[in-house]
Amino acid sequence: MFRRLFLILCLAGLPLHAAAEVDAQVEDWPEVIIKARPMVVAPAMWRVSDDDSQVIIVGILPVFPKKQRWNTKRIENALRGSNVLITPATSHAGAGDMTSLMFRKGLPDGKKLAQALSPEIYGRYEASARRSGVSIRDFAKDKPVWAVVRLRREVMQKRGLSDDEPGSTVKRLARQAGVPVRAAASYDMGTIVKDINAMTPQATEVCVTATLDDIDFIMDRSGKAAAAWAVGDLATVRANYPASAMARCLSGSSKGSALMERSVNDSVAAVEKALKKPGKSVAVFPLAVVLRKGAALDRLRAKGYEVTNP
Repeated sequence: MFRRLFLILCLAGLPLHAAAEVDAQVEDWPEVIIKARPMVVAPAMWRVSDDDSQVIIVGILPVFPKKQRWNTKRIENALRGSNVLITPATSHAGAGDMTSLMFRKGLPDGKKLAQALSPEIYGRYEASARRSGVSIRDFAKDKPVWAVVRLRREVMQKRGLSDDEPGSTVKRLARQAGVPVRAAASYDMGTIVKDINAMTPQATEVCVTATLDDIDFIMDRSGKAAAAWAVGDLATVRANYPASAMARCLSGSSKGSALMERSVNDSVAAVEKALKKPGKSVAVFPLAVVLRKGAALDRLRAKGYEVTNP
């Protein structure tokens, strides 16, 4: 569970600048792109071209309902004959880091979560749990960040949501088509585990609030965002995107901020590497990595590649 948390914290709602600069409620995506609609009822895709090479990019949501149906034909066609499927960066932590986390995720001296948070934030935490029908009894002695992340996980399960979809479906389709799958990068999250465990009370409350914001999104808007994504309606997706709420958790960590910037650089580098080989490749990245101002598509255009809108 905690291994997946690291990638969620770092990549879901990925910001490109300091957290204070990306705190807007509406995503900073180009109007010309969100107004465009695909020729068929299917998720939006972009084509990055260089001479006789191209990479077709599929932007995905950070949270997706397991039961959401969507037309895979366009992606299947893109995968047919492709050189490679590039997927988002993966994360890992050493056994020692995970052991340390499990021993240190609890509050010291028998303290309880209600004592570690302000009454206002703890009240919101309790309200989120009640609203979602999740028991928080087992989290009562956890440090605030880990308690709220466990709440998020339970809400995800109860609502039938996944951090893996629709990416897992795209990977399955690639394997069925005989296309090799390669992650854009792999990150060691050990130092960020230590940063999270060492958060100040102020940073902790920022992170808890951010995660509660994300839980609100999960309960209120994830279904609408996914339904719009499935038909290429980027305007509705943008209006219901979780923005940079989760990234605020790492706003006080220099290592976390550097990793978030690195993930965009690595995504661009993976596309450029694929473009060096004649033919086509496919990439699947979070929409924030693809579309935000100064993100992957902007950087690829600046490098001289041709980028075609959906």
